[in-house]
Amino acid sequence: MPYGEVRHHSPESAKLVQRVRAQKHISSKGITRLIAPLLLQVSRKHGIINFGTNSAFHQDSVPHGLPGFEMEGSWRTKLPTPKPTFTFGYSSDAFTSHELELQRGIIANSRNEPCDLDKLSQPVPDVFWPFLVLESHEGSMAAARNACADSAAACNNAPMVFAAAVQQPAKRYHDLDFLWGLSKAAQSFSLAINGKTACLNTHNSEGCLPHGMATIRTYRLDDERDVEAMAARIRSILIWAENCRLQSILDLLQGFDKRVELAKDSVMVTQEVYVPPQLEMRSQPSRKRRGVIRNVIVDSLPRWAREF
Repeated sequence: MPYGEVRHHSPESAKLVQRVRAQKHISSKGITRLIAPLLLQVSRKHGIINFGTNSAFHQDSVPHGLPGFEMEGSWRTKLPTPKPTFTFGYSSDAFTSHELELQRGIIANSRNEPCDLDKLSQPVPDVFWPFLVLESHEGSMAAARNACADSAAACNNAPMVFAAAVQQPAKRYHDLDFLWGLSKAAQSFSLAINGKTACLNTHNSEGCLPHGMATIRTYRLDDERDVEAMAARIRSILIWAENCRLQSILDLLQGFDKRVELAKDSVMVTQEVYVPPQLEMRSQPSRKRRGVIRNVIVDSLPRWAREF
């Protein structure tokens, strides 16, 4: 869990507060435009972090209501397609060429349906495995937080679906290290904004529900100390994503790589062991001829030499 709010004064924070104070009412688009420079400043030093704006998530990353349980149909419908104002994840620089290659292909999701791994790992163009979303809503803070819950559920669902492909099929996993790593990968954060107030939230995987949500802190965007504290918290989330969550994603990729290599090896072994009947029948006469020749030679030897 990222923590710490070591505030640093920045021109972007001061400008944001000044402009928010100057407006009696502020729209969703207006606050998005004002907060963008601050987010750019916070993420500038994190080279492997990338973000997208106003991009809808691909459907392969969106979870169903309650997968794995026999519930009413309304519970099993998919969540609304997320379209966060900002989506933070990893850039392609965070992965090697081989790791990027592993993130392409088709796997099965929790409903045993085909799932495009490329769309799962990269639900937003050029943003891999997102972990932080920002949603701005003019209606109410509850509406903004609900939108954050939908987006973060998709963020957490992606590594959970991928982890199922890493596991041995039809086998329950009891590796505590694996489960601990998955719990770090299936964690995300969100910033819900309504008017001049921002609410930072954490989202964790709790059993089959990929959207357990809790509030970390609420910030006033017209208060410079609050804005600096919010920027510090976002910065700590980016550091956590680089040094903690990314390793959990890489561990999943390593496990998936082993499964792929194991599948290749099993196919090669099967091909080596299998001998077509036609070839087997053709090879039998040669073995018989060798046996006949050997018997002829042995019979031609003296009796005392046949024993050798």
